[in-house]
Parts: sequence; C-alpha cells; structure tokens
Amino acid sequence: MPHSVHIMIVEDERVIALHLRKQLEKLGYERTSAHTRGSDALAAIHDDPPDIILMDIRIEGDIDGIETAAGIPSHLMIPVIYLSAHSEDATLARAKITRPYGYLIKPFSDRELHATIQMALERRAAELALSESQHRLSLAMNAAQMSCWEIDVLTRQMHCTGLGNPDLDQNVETVTESWDAFLERVASEDRDMVRKAFAYAVSHGEFYDVVFRSLDKDQNYRWLRARGKSFGDDRKGSQRIIGMMQDVTDQRLTQDKLREAMTVFETTQDGILILDPDLNVTNANNAYYRITGETEENTLQKPPYFLSANEHPAEFFQELFSGLGARRQWHRDLDTHNANRGPISLSLQNIAVENEEHELTHYVMIVSDRTAIRQAEQELHYLAQYDGLTSLPNRLLATDRLNRAIERCEPSGMMVACMFLDIDDFKTINDTLGHAAGDQVILIAATRIKGITERTDTISRLGGDEFLIIRENIPNETAATNLAQKIIQELQRPFYIRGHEMNIGASVGISLYPVHGHSSHDLIRLADTAMYAAKDRGRRTFALYEAEMTANAAHYMTRSLELRRGLENGELVLYYQPQFDGKTGEMAGVEALLRWNHPTHGLVGPHEIIPTAEKSGLILEIGSWVIREACTQARRWQDQYGQKLRMAVNVSVRQMQQPGFADSIADQLAISGLPAEDLEIEVTESMIQDEISMIQTLHDLRAVGISLAIDDFGTGYSCLRSIKSLPISRIKIDRAFVNGLPGNSNDVALINAILAMAEALGLSVTAEGVETRAQYDFLRDVPGIKLQGFLLGKPVPAEDVFTATIGKTKQI
Repeated sequence: MPHSVHIMIVEDERVIALHLRKQLEKLGYERTSAHTRGSDALAAIHDDPPDIILMDIRIEGDIDGIETAAGIPSHLMIPVIYLSAHSEDATLARAKITRPYGYLIKPFSDRELHATIQMALERRAAELALSESQHRLSLAMNAAQMSCWEIDVLTRQMHCTGLGNPDLDQNVETVTESWDAFLERVASEDRDMVRKAFAYAVSHGEFYDVVFRSLDKDQNYRWLRARGKSFGDDRKGSQRIIGMMQDVTDQRLTQDKLREAMTVFETTQDGILILDPDLNVTNANNAYYRITGETEENTLQKPPYFLSANEHPAEFFQELFSGLGARRQWHRDLDTHNANRGPISLSLQNIAVENEEHELTHYVMIVSDRTAIRQAEQELHYLAQYDGLTSLPNRLLATDRLNRAIERCEPSGMMVACMFLDIDDFKTINDTLGHAAGDQVILIAATRIKGITERTDTISRLGGDEFLIIRENIPNETAATNLAQKIIQELQRPFYIRGHEMNIGASVGISLYPVHGHSSHDLIRLADTAMYAAKDRGRRTFALYEAEMTANAAHYMTRSLELRRGLENGELVLYYQPQFDGKTGEMAGVEALLRWNHPTHGLVGPHEIIPTAEKSGLILEIGSWVIREACTQARRWQDQYGQKLRMAVNVSVRQMQQPGFADSIADQLAISGLPAEDLEIEVTESMIQDEISMIQTLHDLRAVGISLAIDDFGTGYSCLRSIKSLPISRIKIDRAFVNGLPGNSNDVALINAILAMAEALGLSVTAEGVETRAQYDFLRDVPGIKLQGFLLGKPVPAEDVFTATIGKTKQI
C-alpha cells in the first residue's frame, strides 16, 4: 500500500471488533484502532485523526454511531463507512444525513470490505484535492481582490463568487442579488456608464472594460474594474454575462501615494539614497546630507563614499551582491566616518526594486544614523544590567548612572534631578485585566517616558510599577517640575488594551542634587518620599521633596503601627450622633462615627484615623469592625428600649470594591439580628460615578434590603445623572449648604432646589450641620426631613445616646 492507512473501528461488540481488526490485517491494513463508545472515538479523533472510520450504528453509550459520525469535525474530511445489520428506511434516512462513504450490511466479505475502503479512500483523496484547489483559488482571488461575477440576462440576477468580492458585506463564497440592487450601490455619476456596458454586452456579446465607483460595507466609495463576455445557450434559450471584478482603488490612489512618498523622502530623519544597478547615486534626500555632511556634488553619479573600494575588502562586496541577488535586500551596520572624517555609526539597508518583468531597475538604500545608539549599546552591553520586561536599566545600573551624573555635575555646580515615578492604581489593572495587561501598561509607560525625555536622560525601571528618571545639568527647580508635568501628561493619553480604553495616571516625586541630598541612595529615598506625598495630594501630580515629608512619612509609619495595635487592643470605639424628625421632633436614627481612644493622645477623631487606615489598607478591617459593632448596638437598643432606630454607617471606596461586600453585610445583619431595613449605608458621590463595580454593589446592597444614602450631597459631580437610575433612597445635604441658612440667598436657593429635586424623585432628605436655631426653624417644616447637627446633639457614646437626647427638640 502507498502509505500506512489508519483505520478506526467503532464497535461495541468486542469480539466483532477483534474479528474486524483481523480481517483488516489480513487485507494489509496494519494500523487500526478500536473504540466501543462514540464519545471515546470523538476524543481519539481529536488527538489522532484516522484516515477512515468503520462505524457500527448501534453502539453503547449516550450517542449512537450516526450521532458520533455527525460529531466528527467537518474540516477533517474523514470518510465514514457504516457497518450494520440493519437497513430499515428510518436508519438509512438518518445515516444519509451524515453523507457516509459506504454502507455495508453485516455480514460482508473481505473483498466487499476492501473494495469499499479503497473506494472511500480514493473519493477522499479526490475531495481533498478539490478542496485544496478551491482553497488556493479563493486565496488567489482574495489576494488579487477579485471576484467572479455572472448575470442572467433574462432574470437579471447577479451572482458574485470569491473571497475577493470587495463591495459586498458578505462572508460566503457566492452571493446572489439583483442587477438593479448592484446598480444602486454604484455612484450616481458612474451608474449610466455601467448600465450601458451591460446593454452593450447583451447586444454585442462582450462586456467592455469599465471602471466605476461603488459603495462598500462602510458606505465608502471604492474603485472597481469589471470585464466580461456574453455567453448564450441556444438549447436552454438563455444568455449569461460572465466576467471578473477587481478592486483598483489602490491604483487610483497611486498618485497620492507617490506624493506622500516624496514628502516622506524629503522629511524623514533617515537618509535615503536611490541607486542605479551599478550602485551609483541618482538621488539623495536632505537627511542623508545632514547625517554624512556630504554635498550633492560629491554624492551624485557615483557610489556612496562608504561603499568605496578603498574602504572595504573584496569579501564585503561579495556579501553585498550576494544578499541583493538572493534575498533582494542587504542590511549592515557600518562604523565609518562623515565628510569631516569624524566617526559615525550607520545602519544601512539596501533594497532591490524590480519592474513588472522582474528586471532590476534600481536600489533604495536607507541610511540611519546610529552613532549615539551604538555608543549607548556598547555601554549597556558592558554593564549587562537591564530590566527583563522593558529592557530599561534596573535599580543597580540606575544607581550607578546617578552616581556618575553627580560626579560630572559636582565641579560645575549644576543640579541633577532624580524623579521617582509610580503608576497610580496599578494593582487594580493587574486584578481586573490580569498581569499580562499589567505588563503591557508597563511597556507603554516605558515607551512614553522615553519618548518625552532626552536621549541623555536615564530612564530605569526599579521594579513593579516604579520608574526612576535621572536628568543632569538641570538649571533650576522649575525645569525639573516642568519635565515631571510633561511626563504625567504624556502618560495620560488614552490607549487600548484588550478592548478597554485606558490611560496611565502617575505620581512623581522629585529630589535634586545637591539641594536635597549628596548621595545616590539619599536622592532616590527622598524622591520616593516625595512621590508618596504626591499620591496624598490626589495622585496624577508631582511633588518636590520638602524636609517635612520625611517627618510626615515617619508620622504615618508610627501612626499606622499604633492604629493596628489600637484595633487589636480594642481602642477603637463608635460614637453616635442622633438624627431627628423635623416635624415630630422624635429621634429617628443615628449616624455611627469612628473614634480612637489613643493611649497618649486621648480621643482621636476620624480625620486622624481614616487617612492612615486608607493608606495602610487597615480600612478593610476597621470598616468590617464598624459595621459589625454598629449592627450589634442598634439591635441592643431595640431590645433594651423597644425603639427602632435607623443606623447610618459610612463605608469607604475600598470596602465597596471588595467582592461579596453585600454578602458580608448580610452576614453581619444575620449575626446581630438587626433587620436589614434598619441599616443605612452612606456613600459619597465620587464613589459611584461611572464605576460599574460600584453601581453593581449598590444594587446588591439594595437587594439585601439595606437603605442607601448619598453623603455630603452637592459636593461631588454628575450625581444627578446617577441618582435617578440608582437604588438610592436618601440624600444628605452637606453642612456647607446648611451653614448659610437662612440669611444667604444662594444657600437658600440651592437648598430649595435640592429639596424640590428630592421630592420629585421620591427621595428622603437628611440635613447635616444644623447648629443654630435659625437653621432649625428654616428646615424643620420641610415634609419628612431628618435633621442632624450639634444644635440637636453631638456624637456621644452608645450609653449616652438616649439620655442626651431626651426632650432635646422641645428644649430648642
């Protein structure tokens, strides 16, 4: 046999399968495999596709032989021959759908089996050859942007065949439409010309060559060229026009491209030479003269000076012409000299250009100045200290570069800028899009930083999302801060990763030699400290190092350790500020406020706790403790006083970003026994603006039954768009608007507008910061309003809430 044929047997009767394998071996088929279940056979086909399958129809398992055959990937084109003792019409009808290559009724002879297998293999070989031929034709037509078309003159139906069909938004081999529908897409100015070509073909038998414009799927005009002839069938009494259609838009744009090429030729930073077949220069651009210092007189009608026979041995030219002859291009980095005999490093690429007859007409040589790059490469290769992802210098090399910059600037008294850059929210990118996307962000950041800085600057990656930029000979602090601002702005330009539009926010810390430090390690450390100060200022900004930053960093470190210890030692407590119904004067709820019984500083408020907790990550543990303690206390009051109070609790962004946050609160409600409707979660406007995950968390919280409120309403942006579609039930008017009541007309107008909006949207309202009797009198008559402020009650420990608020509104 011409090659080893792999025959797969699918038969659940093992004795029959064994007998069949013996038959096949006897017939010379040495390679066989057998399976009793259809699913096993399909898995085996995936790993080792056979040349042919002998399939019993009734086999054990979830699928029978016909269903197994239907599950074979069609692109494998594996012949299936059914072996069955059954031939009833229903079975044959089902089998026919799978287009088998044969159907043998058991029992059958060796000769019948052999003949059927051979015919199936021959048929498969023919079909494979036909498929390959059709595939090559489709590829050729696609490459040529061509399609074959045919028009039935009688029915005026048009058929276009081929992947190269340029003007139809179809993904099939053949598309049928009416001739009139095709004409509708033809440009109105060209439609009459195409119609006349059709009429001419009907009358004279030939569709003359016609070029016209037609709309493509994006409603843009493309230039098409159609040619064809008319063919009649006297027997059928029909007439067809058959031809080819090609997209010739590129040809129409040739002149524009030539003009563009000339612009590139004259403005590119690389030198470009046009050489005749003897390597004599026939044209050169301005960049070439700038790079080499040569003149037109010394360049034209002679070989380039760096290809002079006096410059190179014979082997050099053998390599040159060998490359141009075999690959039609030649590339070489060459250390040579310019017109002033100064050393330069050039990258040369010579490309052979042929005409349509494949005859050499000229060469195009690209001459790139790599002098500075060559010097940098030699230095970097010597040090061999790169970052694996970005190929930027690593921390060790950056420190060395900084030391050398300091040494160079010390005698002159010039400054060196050391910039520590950290990408903002990089962990979020890794967590949401994956580390591969994070690597792309690092690469984009590195590329953009390099693009905005000077060649003499050092840009290094210290690790993770941290970069160090070193620039020496900085004249003043302003120049350093201007550079930092340019880098931040450059990184903020949008880009796309995995379909997501993103931009890079960065915080930059700056230290200067000799203003802030005299050693490389000190400068890097101080720039790092300044970077954290930039993050504290809101991120996406820069900070120049100041001495107090070190003190602040030390304070944060100390306070962070103390706060963790305070959480573990039970030093955190909750105070509660009452909220009153404006109409009845009854206490309607409380807001839980965090306090810290510091061992040495006494009672510390949230302004000392929250920033440290957010920065250190303790906010998650503290936030969980606050929710647990507040729910437990609310339930304790209900049991003790029989009074239901709404417990309001503020949550942070990081809590809301935690997966399963709503579930964790539901667990706390269940543990404490507090009904969900008695808990109100307060969020700020900035937390819910265009944050899909935040918005989903709000819906999850509402599904638990928890009330949601917007705290400090009016101090954020674009919240009006959000609250109308989000499950918010309450807004809390910020004290900044209440403070001017009732004398400040602007505050009065704003308060009235907020109240009107809340009423229209069916939202409850709580006014914060009620501190005067005049404010109280202005607000208490608003229907359904809740009031909160020092006038009504200050935050107090849990045991003092009811005693401190008894009769409070009556006293006012």
